[in-house]
Amino acid sequence: MSFALPVDMTPIRVKGLSPDDQDELTKLMQIWATKAERNGLRRRYYDGHARLRDLGISIPPQLKHTPTVVGWPAKAVDTLASRSMFDGFVVPGAGDDDDPLELKPILDANSFDQLYATAVVSELIHCCAFLTVTLGDTQLGDPPVLISPRSAEYAAARWDMRRRQIRSGMAVVDVDSSIPSQPTMVTLYLADKIITCAKSSTNQWEVAGEAPNHLGRPLMEPMPFRPDDARPFGKSRISREIMSITDSAQRAALRAEVLMEFNTAPQKYLLGADEELFQDGSRWKSYMDAVLAISRDEDDNLPTFGQLSQVSPTGAISYLQHLAARFAGATGLPVSSLGIVSDNPSSAQAISQARDDLVTEAQSMNRVNNIALTNVARMALAIRDGITLDALPDQARGLRAKFRNPAMPSVVSQSDAMVKQISAIPWLANTRVALEELGYNEEQVTRLLADKRRAQASDTLASMLAGGEVGHSQSGDSTSAVPRPEGRAPVRGEVSGDQA
Repeated sequence: MSFALPVDMTPIRVKGLSPDDQDELTKLMQIWATKAERNGLRRRYYDGHARLRDLGISIPPQLKHTPTVVGWPAKAVDTLASRSMFDGFVVPGAGDDDDPLELKPILDANSFDQLYATAVVSELIHCCAFLTVTLGDTQLGDPPVLISPRSAEYAAARWDMRRRQIRSGMAVVDVDSSIPSQPTMVTLYLADKIITCAKSSTNQWEVAGEAPNHLGRPLMEPMPFRPDDARPFGKSRISREIMSITDSAQRAALRAEVLMEFNTAPQKYLLGADEELFQDGSRWKSYMDAVLAISRDEDDNLPTFGQLSQVSPTGAISYLQHLAARFAGATGLPVSSLGIVSDNPSSAQAISQARDDLVTEAQSMNRVNNIALTNVARMALAIRDGITLDALPDQARGLRAKFRNPAMPSVVSQSDAMVKQISAIPWLANTRVALEELGYNEEQVTRLLADKRRAQASDTLASMLAGGEVGHSQSGDSTSAVPRPEGRAPVRGEVSGDQA
């Protein structure tokens, strides 16, 4: 749900809030109100609800409100988001199926894969998304540790330049059902506590709850897209350039629609005809009649019939292709992804080169998001165990998020590449990385390795049983099938290695 900037945004005064906390909340609410209009505008472009910006020249007034949707902004966001695929966390020194930090139950309880997919779309639309970590209310069905995505439409934060992290944050938890821009409950995230403020039945704001925070930092982490020193919260994928090109594409699409309407019913003229033929207002009937019978005039002359030439749609189509090329250049998308089909299809190599910019963008985004997800995972572990971040085990310090290859290579090409690598590095075939590079996800890798261990166990047991049968057949009852401990002298009834 998106909204415009509230007309009346009076600062919220919360009863029971300390002056410092009240000042922090006021600053955060001002940030939220200031950014609300632009966030709502970008949401409308993503949803295809952006209004037509008419230049007032070629489009007839009665057609200005014709619904014209150009879904290119959504294509720019969704295509990049689909290449950022979270694939679990890596713990240094852990085995294939080991989870020494017991982090997986927390992720599964919060449906973290789906949570990340939701957050990354919001990150690209609004320049930043937020993840909050709190103790869950199990009586309400929450997991013990609750991780929640927060869209920039309903959240705001202040940045600490010295610590390179959030100084304080605020999330709108509930709004007025009739006025979405008016909050009724907000949560304030501070370095030492979490405060929930709610509007009472008398429209007075009060402190509804307060919980301590022992981590020494707000339990809120940003996921910025393309951050820099000037904009630590990043930039939107739906930039001003993208919105401008989309506006032009909307006008071009509507002009093409109007042009085809005129070409469907081309203008005709009839010179020298008696006006009485059309006095009953049947011009359209005359146009649609299968047989048009017109008599000669009083001077015995036949009326002259003609048709105005149709305007070719080639110009409108070419201009739309030009806009698609500009949009592709601004987003790194192939032109074919925007619905522009060429008479000469591109080769597989050309398509791969066209997507290099998109893959590079996804890799850069994954590097930044890796930091955010790692911080969230560490906060979740600390909250679960009731300890500070400094008290986490050493393995938690080396924790890293893992993403699948954003290039999304085909199975054939990836398999061929891995065969060549394994030929050069044979022991690579016995690693978990080899299966991941072949395109298997975390669940599939775990199942494959479990099946491999079961098969190995069965083979080992069969070998032991086979060895025992051979020993008995050779030495009778006096021969033992149990291997002798290393360094022990053979006893009666055993055969030493040099005697065998």
